[in-house]
Amino acid sequence: MKTLVCVVLSLTLIACSSKTGSEEKALATQAFINCNFYSAVSNAELAIKHAGDDLNVSMPAWLILAKSSEILENQGAATLAYESMMNLAPGVESIDEAKDIANNFVLELSKINPEKTANCPALQG
Repeated sequence: MKTLVCVVLSLTLIACSSKTGSEEKALATQAFINCNFYSAVSNAELAIKHAGDDLNVSMPAWLILAKSSEILENQGAATLAYESMMNLAPGVESIDEAKDIANNFVLELSKINPEKTANCPALQG
């Protein structure tokens, strides 16, 4: 009986714990910096799925998804990500503006982590 109660409590805790997407966003960022764009896309998609209304998680994840998709030459996915950025960011009214934000994001990453991004030609400004 004691074991059954422990199992039920464990399953309840697992079911009730909700993901926020923060861990996936961090993994997506790390994969992006390491030039592992397929992993970056996968983790960014998970981050977006779990982020809900948290723009601190979803916006960087959309940025990573957009730039990674663009680098991987998946223009359809990149365009959808840029459009999602437009919907989330007040004042961003075009895909070109969303692309500028994403390009500035990449530029800032290369300034913050020059030793890591130096090994990734796709992230060179």
